Amino acid sequence: MAAPPREPPETGRPDRRAAVRLARRCFLAGRRIEMNALAAELGVSRVTLNRWVGSRDRLIGEINWSLAEPALREARARAAGTGADAVAATMEEFTRTVLAAPFMHVFLRREGDIALRVLTTNRSDLQRNIIGFVERTLHEERVVPPAPLDLSDLAYVVVRIGESFTYIDMITGGAPDPAKIGHAVRALLT
Repeated sequence: MAAPPREPPETGRPDRRAAVRLARRCFLAGRRIEMNALAAELGVSRVTLNRWVGSRDRLIGEINWSLAEPALREARARAAGTGADAVAATMEEFTRTVLAAPFMHVFLRREGDIALRVLTTNRSDLQRNIIGFVERTLHEERVVPPAPLDLSDLAYVVVRIGESFTYIDMITGGAPDPAKIGHAVRALLT
């Protein structure tokens, strides 16, 4: 994903924000997020770390959302067209950004099963947040869902299409192709 937004300065005493910042730096550097190592580096117990950030899956999901949200906003701002075309272009551009991020290559290669669980299920808030973003985009672009789907159902389907083509190499052995996401989303929405 694009250059991550700047982080606020450290406050000196470890807290939840310090834990997330440290984990995010590890993730961006391509290092595996280890809860025991994070706790030790912060000078707190693993129990305290878990109380602050929840499970490892939740923490990884939160880090991914902190990177995905600005990438989605940027993809949305660059999307050409209106309506279905704008939604499809947003999803296509976002996928290009995800697939180009070196830290995502490392994460997906090293922890594929965990990555799929965190990125594409309710094990973290990431998928829910992306669905919410897509739902708002559908609403802004005045895309009307086909009956009997409502807007949140349609957003879910759009996101699942995106996930299917983004992680196709891990799911079926195919080659990820952002253009296919754009084509599939346009076909669904028109």
